[in-house]
Amino acid sequence: MSEEWERGILAAEPTHRGRQLPDGRFMHESRLTLSEEWMEQLFQGYRCAACLERQEEAYPEVCIAPWCDFPIRDEQRARLEIDFIAQHPELVAGFDAEREFEHLRRKYHVKRPM
Repeated sequence: MSEEWERGILAAEPTHRGRQLPDGRFMHESRLTLSEEWMEQLFQGYRCAACLERQEEAYPEVCIAPWCDFPIRDEQRARLEIDFIAQHPELVAGFDAEREFEHLRRKYHVKRPM
């Protein structure tokens, strides 16, 4: 493991999660704890969400790693919403906060007697 990877990946733990690869194989996933620098690079498009390789430009069309070819420009944001939602909850797509507040007001608000 290179020095960059040792600084970027702070911890790795096995999980029961996995995903089906395009060729039909099942790949088990690990829970990674990434450095703040790597998290910023992921959300800015300078690191691939699939293989974690550093990219030369933000949000290239596909990952530059020859073994990966992940479509960063088209799918990075969706992958990050799935994999890292706890770190960046504002990524929830289509969440209408005002609608939610109105629902909560109607359901739980009790007027005070005058």
